Amino acid sequence: QGGPMYDQGMGSPMRYDQRGGPGQTMGQTMGSPSGRRGPPPQGGPQGGPQGYGGGYAPGIPAEDNSEELEKQRAYEREAGPKPDTAVSSQQPSQDAKDTTRGRDPPRRQNAAAEESSAPFDMRSLRLHESVHMRDFLNRPTPKEAGVVQCYIKRKKSTFSKMFPEYRVYTKDPDGSSRDLFLMCGKKRSGQKTSNYLISMSEDDLRRNSSNYLGKLRANFVGTEFRVYDNGNNPDDMDDDGDDGTNKAPRQELAVVQYESNVMGSRGPRRMQVGLPRVLDGQRVGAVFQPMTGAKDSMMSKFKKRDFTNMIVAYNKPPRWNDTVGAFVLNFNGRVTMASVKNFQLITHDDQEKVILQFGRVGKDEFTMDFQWPMTPFQAFAITLSSFDSKIACD
Repeated sequence: QGGPMYDQGMGSPMRYDQRGGPGQTMGQTMGSPSGRRGPPPQGGPQGGPQGYGGGYAPGIPAEDNSEELEKQRAYEREAGPKPDTAVSSQQPSQDAKDTTRGRDPPRRQNAAAEESSAPFDMRSLRLHESVHMRDFLNRPTPKEAGVVQCYIKRKKSTFSKMFPEYRVYTKDPDGSSRDLFLMCGKKRSGQKTSNYLISMSEDDLRRNSSNYLGKLRANFVGTEFRVYDNGNNPDDMDDDGDDGTNKAPRQELAVVQYESNVMGSRGPRRMQVGLPRVLDGQRVGAVFQPMTGAKDSMMSKFKKRDFTNMIVAYNKPPRWNDTVGAFVLNFNGRVTMASVKNFQLITHDDQEKVILQFGRVGKDEFTMDFQWPMTPFQAFAITLSSFDSKIACD
């Protein structure tokens, strides 16, 4: 029973649509201005000029202000009839009362609420500019954007099949027929343990490059992974905190733990993830920047169950399905092939909200969907940990 996981809906054939919606599990979708469903923004209140409730100047009794009343009637004759503007000549309208008291009339409040629910426009992130792309990749996804849908292409070289490249793409927000490249990861050769370098360039995978984003590093048996930014290893810096590159000490951005599970004897993979805590709606996480090596590291605290300033996520447990004879999860059509690598991450705070979903759709193609508080870089690094071979887990 430790075999690959299937999509819960695999009883009937499923068509892979890399831009398809993730359904209720993952919420609304960020990708294009029309990606998120909801009522369209409505216009503001109708009637006379601002400050008028639709009949006359607020707070001025009609019987004592015939001149003001005549001016307003002249305005209305010029502007033509307006819906919902009829009021009693003896009592100011509710809109008029609210304006007099310094509050927005209800219709204006409703219009503002409807405008705030407008679909998130990914074009506002200006991802075609390098500086804005880096900012997008390294910061928690905007909460109002909902789910970011991406796909990963694995590129195996003829001469180095052990060290493939993984490239991440998403739909171009500007409507181009070509998908937008986000970042690339590759396992480095000549390392004692698995070590993946992540870059925002398809062709530049050098550590000393300005395109270098960070790395994922594993322990020897593949049960523990650490995610770092592009800063310097504090062990390589002198007492003044300098190694000659003018870079700050590196920050820890995530830790991943897989439960030891030799030959799948304990069923499907089990994983836990630690992320720097992000305040509600914010796009800045807590900082983990140890200067004294493993003792104060994020992984050390995570293993001691010291979750201070951390978000703890874990993979959603799949259910056994007798019909297909396998463990299943509902990927809402975003995953179409069974694999031990497929997973969904949830938190104890909200077990219905999937913050990261990953699964296979082809021989060398995979989908990766994520949302706040995950950063795109964190999401990709965690999925790379699922790609990596694990002596003690498979």
